[in-house]
Amino acid sequence: MNFTPIILMNLILFTITVLLAIADKLLVNYGECKITIEQDEEKKEFTVQGGAYLLSYFIENKIPISASCGGKATCGYCKVRVTDGGGPILPTEEIFMSREEKLEDMRLACQVKVKNDVDIFIPDFLTTVKNIVDNELFDPKLKWQFSIANQINEDLDLGKIKITSDEIIAAKQMIEKSQNIKAALVPILQNVNEAYKYLPEYILRMIAEYLNIPFSQIFRIATFYNAFSLIPRGKYVVNVCLGTACYVKGSHKILEAFERELGIKVENTTADMKFSLKTVNCIGCCGQAPAITVNEDIYGYVKQIDIPKIISNYK
Repeated sequence: MNFTPIILMNLILFTITVLLAIADKLLVNYGECKITIEQDEEKKEFTVQGGAYLLSYFIENKIPISASCGGKATCGYCKVRVTDGGGPILPTEEIFMSREEKLEDMRLACQVKVKNDVDIFIPDFLTTVKNIVDNELFDPKLKWQFSIANQINEDLDLGKIKITSDEIIAAKQMIEKSQNIKAALVPILQNVNEAYKYLPEYILRMIAEYLNIPFSQIFRIATFYNAFSLIPRGKYVVNVCLGTACYVKGSHKILEAFERELGIKVENTTADMKFSLKTVNCIGCCGQAPAITVNEDIYGYVKQIDIPKIISNYK
């Protein structure tokens, strides 16, 4: 088979692409453009000489955003919402966008060329990854590393839980100790979950970097198992069984009693971070229905009158 025509055609296309890129760079001057960014409830503005892609301006101005593929439009992690400007969506971006994201004007920062003033909203990284996982718009074979901008000597305030620099160092040691063990991810997540009562986003990023695996893969594991939580949990997690045997024996009334006594609804945590209230479909104690667990402790034949005493055992 003669490959000469194919090779010549590819060379011609490559030459045209290079010439167009040079012409765009040298012959077109977009002048000064203002980029307005909303991120983490803060607004930032800076003026740039137009003509480059958003991602390069983010990097120049130290705007924290993930770009594992180095701007090659092959990962989809640098998603931002373009609220004004940005031009039409490109085919290179479309493969990473769900229908809902297209309607919300989501774009890839590495593919949006700044030709005029642009207004940008940058979602938090966990939301971006969650959408990628939900829409299955990622390549699980893609390996990358992600570094957060926070310095190691700074305390990180993550919701109701403050993670100190000492705890960050301890988490790194925990990861390093297990990173060479085959199938180390789940044991590491179990250790982190036990230590913090949930999986802090910052530590999940550390795990992705140390184990050199996609953050999306870690996120899928972290959300698959009920034992893991992405939000802070209380010191004591109350699980009320709503399986058939327990429900028939009145476990829904037990759940309501816990909500009244703790002053919270199911899936929430008390203000003092002592108790979290959850439901499960079975805890393997159908013969003792209705049953609940508080951490590793199991209570069977529970009555509403027992709830205050059970709570007082842990106060």
